[in-house]
Amino acid sequence: MNKPQTFELGTAIKITTILSVDSPTSVLITIKNPANINMVTNGVMISSSANVYIYVYQSGTTDNDGVYKVIIDAAYTSGVNTYTSRVVNEFEMVDTDE
Repeated sequence: MNKPQTFELGTAIKITTILSVDSPTSVLITIKNPANINMVTNGVMISSSANVYIYVYQSGTTDNDGVYKVIIDAAYTSGVNTYTSRVVNEFEMVDTDE
């Protein structure tokens, strides 16, 4: 398993996902801190170009350090059917003042 990318507390983090479908119905992001508390719940990711969606998470300088979980849920509609896709990833926040 790869080590998660590391950021300093207080940093704005640009989270990017690339979808294989051109027109999803929604692309939502949830971010959980190391205590499994939602820091973002169903935040709307913004389309920056074809199939590319972004979300900027601004961490606080007093947030918990440790590994954060990122959950991206995309929904697609075709006719009367709705399909969903989920991607789970992680990043690490560190306090450089300690």
